[in-house]
Amino acid sequence: MWDLREAAEALEARLVRPTAPFSVSGAACDSRRIRPGDVFVALTGSRANGHDFLGQAFARGAVGAVVSRDPGTGSNLLLVSDVPAALRELAAWRRATLEVPIVGVTGSFGKTTMKELVAAALSARYRTYRAPENYNTEIGVPLAVLSIPDDVEAAVFELGMTARGEIRELADLLQPWAGVITSIGPAHLAQLGSLEAIADAKWELAEALPEEAVLALGWDYPELRARADRCSGLCLRFGSTPDADFHPRHVATDRPEGVAFDAVTPAGVFPVQLKLLGEHVPVLACGAIALAWGMGVPEKSAAQALAHVDPVPHRLHLRPAPFGWLLDDCYNANPLSMRAALHTAVTLKLPVAQRVVLFGDMLDLGPDEEHFHAQAVREARSEGVDALFCYGPRAKAAFRGWSGPGAAEAEDLDFLLGEVRRTIWTAPTLLLVKGSRGMALERAVESLVNNAAAADPTS
Repeated sequence: MWDLREAAEALEARLVRPTAPFSVSGAACDSRRIRPGDVFVALTGSRANGHDFLGQAFARGAVGAVVSRDPGTGSNLLLVSDVPAALRELAAWRRATLEVPIVGVTGSFGKTTMKELVAAALSARYRTYRAPENYNTEIGVPLAVLSIPDDVEAAVFELGMTARGEIRELADLLQPWAGVITSIGPAHLAQLGSLEAIADAKWELAEALPEEAVLALGWDYPELRARADRCSGLCLRFGSTPDADFHPRHVATDRPEGVAFDAVTPAGVFPVQLKLLGEHVPVLACGAIALAWGMGVPEKSAAQALAHVDPVPHRLHLRPAPFGWLLDDCYNANPLSMRAALHTAVTLKLPVAQRVVLFGDMLDLGPDEEHFHAQAVREARSEGVDALFCYGPRAKAAFRGWSGPGAAEAEDLDFLLGEVRRTIWTAPTLLLVKGSRGMALERAVESLVNNAAAADPTS
C-alpha cells in the first residue's frame, strides 16, 4: 500500500480536503471498477469526463482521486494540472519504492496468454502479481503499477504498442528485470510498414533490460533469431522445433478440455496439461517455463503450475451455446492469430455436425490488408470450414473468394447475425467468432450464447 500524503509530496501536488484513511491499495480510471481502498484517476476522454463520476467512485469506496479541478465533492483529491502526466509520475514514484523484479511481455500475438502463463509458472516459487486483463497501454500499465501489493515477490506486465517508442516508454516506467518476446507478425503494419520495423519496436523491451537480465525469445521467428546475439544477458530460446532450448513434443491440440504435450527442456522432459486451446499455446507454455527457469523456478514445478491457468475471456475461449459450442476469439485478430483460430475450430473433437466461422475485419494491416483478408478466406476453405460469415468492409470484400454457404455484411451486424442463426440451428454447430477489437464482436458472442430464444429462429 502507499500513502496519499507521500504521493502528494512526491508530485508537488495539493491534497484537497485531506481525510483519513490515506492508505491506497490500487487505482482505477473507471468508477465502475473502483474497489474499497482504490484511488480514482479522473481522466478526460472523448466520451466522458472522469470528474463527473467522482461521486460514484467515492460511493464505491475510493479513498482519494487524482483530478485537474476540484468539483467540490470527495476528499483526498490530488490536484494536478495534467491528470495523464500525473498518473505516470505517480506510477514512477510508486515503482521506485518497490524492489520487486518485473517481467515484461510483448509480441505480435499471444501477449496476454503468455502473461498469464508466466505469472502461473513464477507462482510455483514466488508471490506473483500480474497486471489485470489487457492493462498494456500508457494508461493501463501505470494503473497496474499502482495496484502492486507490498508483499509481492515478482510481477508480470504485458506491453502493447502501435508505434515505435511506445514499448521503450513503458519499459522506462516498469524497469523490467526480465522479458519475453513471443512473436513477430503482420500486426500494426499500417503504422510500422514492415516486419523488420515491427521487430525493432518489439525489441525495445530487450534493449531496456539490464545486462544480467533473462530474455525468453520466440525462436520460430527469423526477425527475433537475427537479433538474439544482441542480448547481453541470458537468452532462452523457445519454439516449436528442437533447435529451441525449450520446445513441445507429442502435442495434442484437439482436446476440448485443453492442449496436452511434453515440454522438452535442458533439464529433461515434463508432461504439461493446460485448460487452454490453440496450436500456438504449447510453444507459449514452453516460453513461460523457460522464463521461470531463468528466474530460479524448477522446470517441473513451473510445468505443473501451468495446469491452473484458466482461459482468457475472448481468446480461444470455448463456451457451450444453445446450438452447440461457441469458440470466442473476438478480442483481436491478425493473420497469425486468424490462422491459429481456424485450425483450432476445425480440429477440436466435439460432437458437432458443422464448423462455422463469423469473421470480422482485421484492422491496422496497412496496404496489404486486402491480401491478408483474402488469405484468411482461402485458409478457411482449405481447413474445411462449412459456412463462412464475414462482417466489415474488408472481410466482405474477401468473401468474394468464398464459394460455400454463408453471407457477408459491411455494417449491419444484426442482419448478419440473423443469417448466422439460420445456419447454426440447422445442426449441432461449433461457431468460431474472430475479429479485431475495433469490430466489437463480443456483441455477437453474448447475443448468440445467452439469448437462446432470439437465437433459435423456430422459437
